Amino acid sequence: MESAGKLTVKKKVLKTISGRHPWIFSGAVKEVTKSVAAGGIVDLVDQDGNFLGRGFFNPNSQIAVRILTFDDTDCGINLISERLKQAIDLRKSLPEYELNTAWRLVYAETDFLPGLVVDYYSGYVNMQFHSAGWETIKSDVVKIVAEITECNGIYDGSDPEMRNMEGLDTENATIYGSDPPELISVSEFGRVFKVDIRHGHKSGLYLDQKFNHQDIIRYAKNRKVLDVFSYTGGFGLAALEAGCSSLTCIDISKTIFNLLKDNIESNGYDQASVTLKTGDAFEIMREMVLSGERFDMIILDPPAFCRSKSAVIQACRGYKDINRLAMQLLAPDSVLVSCSCSRPVSDELFVKVLWQASIEAEREAKLLKLAGQSPDHPVLLTFPESKYLKCATLLVH
Repeated sequence: MESAGKLTVKKKVLKTISGRHPWIFSGAVKEVTKSVAAGGIVDLVDQDGNFLGRGFFNPNSQIAVRILTFDDTDCGINLISERLKQAIDLRKSLPEYELNTAWRLVYAETDFLPGLVVDYYSGYVNMQFHSAGWETIKSDVVKIVAEITECNGIYDGSDPEMRNMEGLDTENATIYGSDPPELISVSEFGRVFKVDIRHGHKSGLYLDQKFNHQDIIRYAKNRKVLDVFSYTGGFGLAALEAGCSSLTCIDISKTIFNLLKDNIESNGYDQASVTLKTGDAFEIMREMVLSGERFDMIILDPPAFCRSKSAVIQACRGYKDINRLAMQLLAPDSVLVSCSCSRPVSDELFVKVLWQASIEAEREAKLLKLAGQSPDHPVLLTFPESKYLKCATLLVH
């Protein structure tokens, strides 16, 4: 892909570029030398014409440029192919790779492939194209991914909301090979899950939590466990494997519970041994507090309470309330595993919210561990936006 023009940035953004952050926002654009279509490649230059980088341009997005390289190098399909291979090789190099059949193979900007996500599920691939730059080379990229992964089929699972912010339409469909089955069976550290990659949350499974799921085994043995926002059982099945004395799951979706029931059976457990409660988690937990119910371990993995900085205060209120309820439900010397996938809520702020929740619940709490997302979702140090998941393990007295 040859550069379609030059884009001059304002002086205020030079520090950001020198820090190798991969985004240039529309407010930092001084001028574009000529009309460049959405998705075209532009050379970034300062006001003296000095080369700064090269990337995808999109005049329809708040992120005007997603930088592919800070070097004066060709951004053709050979570069894309090399980066795809490097990203997938990185996952295959993980010691746990053979223990799981579902992985995030490409994590967008973190793998220097801005706006591109590739998830693998037991022979099928879910690809997400969230940058206009991929539109003209999409078929080539799909072929490369198909060759590297030797998959049976590739499904375009792009998020309509994210594409809308880029000024792009969305058509979710099979774009290579055979249609994925309605449910794909995958293995996570030996636990079996049936996954719907076409309609499930994320791309079908919370791949970013797989190592945190595994960590549950250290704490759940002989404990009465409550799994809130349980989804299809990532945390719950790990608690069953650990030998918990009982498991109660809360989720708002009856459809999800049907899949959870299948997963419980597929792993050799009796459905009758698990209590399933459908409805609003806050309301159910309040009722449990009033009835005097107690648990030895509670797991909270709610959906994102905010996606922008403007909603952080309200989100923190939600996190404080749900964690206060959990601490009120815990017996003395019990374990709380509390997660947040709200990107604007920092690690430090999340821990502060947990502290506030403990004060309101009148409980002492010790932070045993603060984990993040799985290593197939690596954090690029020059791109702090790639860090979003917090998973805190606390001992509550």
